[in-house]
Amino acid sequence: MIRHIFIGTFKEGIPAEIREKELADMKAMKEKIPGIAAQEVGFSTGWAGPVDQIVMTVDFASKEDFDLYMRHPYHRDYIAKTGEMYFDTSTFVSAQFIF
Repeated sequence: MIRHIFIGTFKEGIPAEIREKELADMKAMKEKIPGIAAQEVGFSTGWAGPVDQIVMTVDFASKEDFDLYMRHPYHRDYIAKTGEMYFDTSTFVSAQFIF
């Protein structure tokens, strides 16, 4: 299995309703993009780090499924439409590991 981890920091002043919409849109990836075996999305608690972040883990059975996810139109359009508007893209963290 492959686990993809993403952490994004919201820009200052982004209202709660926009944050909730972003959370829902990210959760929708599991239904809209084939090959996702498991997915968890939530807001950072701030217990060890910033509170203004959204965190997502996505699991895939194969590298091919991960590659499909990365180039899928829903994923690419989501990043293009919301990345610059709501997030500080310079803070994006993305990593993958095999487990």
